Amino acid sequence: MKLILKEIRDEAKGTKSFFFEPEKPIEHRPGQFMYLTLKELKYPDEKGATRHLTISSSPTEGNLIRFTTRIREESGFKKSLSELPVGSEIEGEGPHGTFIISDTEVGPHIFLAGGIGITPFRSIIKYITDKKLPHEVHLIYSNSVPEEIVFRKELEEIAANNSNIEVSMTVSKPEESTENWTGLKGRIDENLIHELAPSEDEVMSSIWWFCGPPPFVTAMEEMFTKLKIPSNNIRVEKFTGY
Repeated sequence: MKLILKEIRDEAKGTKSFFFEPEKPIEHRPGQFMYLTLKELKYPDEKGATRHLTISSSPTEGNLIRFTTRIREESGFKKSLSELPVGSEIEGEGPHGTFIISDTEVGPHIFLAGGIGITPFRSIIKYITDKKLPHEVHLIYSNSVPEEIVFRKELEEIAANNSNIEVSMTVSKPEESTENWTGLKGRIDENLIHELAPSEDEVMSSIWWFCGPPPFVTAMEEMFTKLKIPSNNIRVEKFTGY
């Protein structure tokens, strides 16, 4: 189907959101993705003109579909996408994906996001908030520096106004930032997990979701194997194809 670009918005350092109007309404679940195909590439890309991107908007936010992604120098697709004029048409196919939450699956849920892996969680959290669902969610979100934290203000506001949603943000390289970061520091690891979810019962009984680039997801999988978390309590989405 045709998607018409309506707006490009800077979200964080190196990250943009793209808002598209579909030619017909798209019924999607929070956490799903679509395949996007550009009519032509302004910059060459050996992987071609098609990528799958997570829908970062919630189904509760109207007809526009939002995709949020890091714009990387090595990706001709992402660079071409970032320079599309408003009004451009691209092809979209989908939605697809099973990284979705049920309206009846109240949790507790713990979301672990690495970098741009925040996108499905933004969609899910916004959906839970707008639908006033009773889900208990703790988002633990890791970035290199504060400037790269996507949806920072929005997530903080949601958590401040919803007692069922907690947001913890950590940065691994605060010394590289111009901001005086006073929050959590370091990568998401076993020590941080026990600090933020201290009881053994909470660790073992929660539904754990993690999403991010392959190295992040691999590290989380190895950690959860060590922690002996039941596999049916783990949901994974690995972002590839940058």
